[in-house]
Amino acid sequence: DKPLRLPLQDVYKIGGIGTVPVGRVETGIIKPGMVVTFAPNMLTTEVKSVEMHHESL
Repeated sequence: DKPLRLPLQDVYKIGGIGTVPVGRVETGIIKPGMVVTFAPNMLTTEVKSVEMHHESL
């Protein structure tokens, strides 16, 4: 029941795919379709997919 905390390790821009932020979920839950906000610039976007080691979760 804790809020989502996902420290970013890197951000990739992949042609034909888009921008892919990479990190590890420390607390909370992330699911496709969720709207998330990245601090400190308060960028809001929708999660399109969640993958680990090239497999959808």
